[in-house]
Amino acid sequence: METTNKLFDKRRYFMKYDKIKGLNKKISKLIIGNDNQTNYDEASKLWDHWIEVGGNAFDNAHIYGGGSMETLLGKWHRSRNNKDDLVIIAKGAHTPNCNPKSIISELTESLDRLESEFADIYIMHRDNLEIPVGEFVDVLNEEKNKGRIKIFGGSNWTLDRFKDANKWAKIHNKEAFSILNNNLALCKMINPLWNGCVSSNDESILDYLESSKTAHLSWSSQGRGYFLPDEITKKIEEDITASETWRQPGEHSSGPLSCFDSKENRERKKRALNLANKMHTTPQNIAGAWPLNLQFPSFALIGPRNIEEIDSSLNNLDINLSNDEVNWLNLSNNN
Repeated sequence: METTNKLFDKRRYFMKYDKIKGLNKKISKLIIGNDNQTNYDEASKLWDHWIEVGGNAFDNAHIYGGGSMETLLGKWHRSRNNKDDLVIIAKGAHTPNCNPKSIISELTESLDRLESEFADIYIMHRDNLEIPVGEFVDVLNEEKNKGRIKIFGGSNWTLDRFKDANKWAKIHNKEAFSILNNNLALCKMINPLWNGCVSSNDESILDYLESSKTAHLSWSSQGRGYFLPDEITKKIEEDITASETWRQPGEHSSGPLSCFDSKENRERKKRALNLANKMHTTPQNIAGAWPLNLQFPSFALIGPRNIEEIDSSLNNLDINLSNDEVNWLNLSNNN
């Protein structure tokens, strides 16, 4: 009983939650990304701690580790008997397999690996402009009607395509996309981290999300370390550049400087530092808090590799930013 009370207190203290229409579960505002755990014992320690501090949402994708990441999570939740307490996100249809047929086959594989009959949230990993939006809406509705997904959305979709899909759904009396899953960080993406990536740090997208109250799940929500001290950011850039041996000649690194460094983002980093000094926190935590303080259901994906990185990101939840501070940090309204 003492242990149970202790864990409850930690959950209540650390985590914050929100909901997305169509899913009858609370969702932790921070969502852990399962793209970097390769060892079951180490992953179990990380995920056990995630549950202990109140996290319940897990971001998975068909392509991560060739499916090994999904398999590890399935094994873990079965051993803990806690699947009903989790919010499981599945992603599929990554380029070049971004088509309705692949959505069906990859979802079947993902659910088998995850040892689950359904995914709470399904997200298309990419868009394919050669396929009419109605074909995607149709197949996602079919999977929802089968009970294999509860709600769905798109990752790296432009605002126009997202709106077109939902307009088509409304006209044809279908379930619409309820989630946009683009990059949304205080540092605005200058160069795509990977081919086909889209940033939601755009005035028109932010206005749409706020007016429609559409849920947004942000990947690389802390800019891959862009708001860390300059010498650490530079070291991260060097390490990523050296490790990405698969890049073709002329392709840029997906490090924080290659993707985010600009005059405007250096000003954002300066403002984050100024506000962090006033709030007695770090610029990294200010940046991590920024997407959590937007005026729509906004969730931040994080990719901790160890328990310490989880605990560091939890500090983002304690920072409350006013609308003026949110706009000022993002250089909005020329403040």
